[in-house]
Amino acid sequence: MSDLATLSNPRYLLEVDAIAIVDGWGWQGQVCFRETTLTSDIHEKFFDRADVMISQLDETMAIPTVISQQETYQNPFVTIKRVTQLMPAGHNATFYIREEPDVAVCLPIDPDGRFILLKEYRPGPAQFLMEIPGGCVDPGEEPAEAARREVLEEVGYAGDLTHLASTYISAYSNARKHIYLMRNAIKIADPVVEPQDLARPIAMDQQAFELLVEEGAMTDLDAALAALRYLLSQA
Repeated sequence: MSDLATLSNPRYLLEVDAIAIVDGWGWQGQVCFRETTLTSDIHEKFFDRADVMISQLDETMAIPTVISQQETYQNPFVTIKRVTQLMPAGHNATFYIREEPDVAVCLPIDPDGRFILLKEYRPGPAQFLMEIPGGCVDPGEEPAEAARREVLEEVGYAGDLTHLASTYISAYSNARKHIYLMRNAIKIADPVVEPQDLARPIAMDQQAFELLVEEGAMTDLDAALAALRYLLSQA
């Protein structure tokens, strides 16, 4: 078998990667959008419009005032600060805020319609998970450039890039996640393997990808849903 395992059906996915799959999946493109009243397609201005809409819902809500902040932890990837804020009701509230770089994730799809992902060991859940290629946006780097770079480094592909959305990664972080889709993705290089990496590229068809999304046996579920929503809108 080549270094890029091809998964064409849920049974093969189960045998190769030991990911629990259930039958009965029927993608309707509404999983994370069912309650929203926004009807426009996802594109580069989606979150700008949403921010405006949210700000207009209740203009009387005041932003809390920062009273103090203290750095409690720092490494090359994240700084954690203890931030105390004066809330509009008059009491103080303390939060631990992560200051970290933005991230860019990009789902490559090759000319045969195969979705290119990574099967990678993740130390938090202490197990192998499927994930979409991605990583930190370097200082001075545009998110689209970071998306192309991460795809090339992690799976060795290049192709046509489409921005799907940019979202906040957490309520307690200043970072945003920039989500891209790469169509007509062609392998042009071998992945760059770092000493700490334990990962391999995996290709699967759309049915297997939809089943994977339903199970939630992956990281970057928000990016996966955005990609499927976009593909459905283009069908």
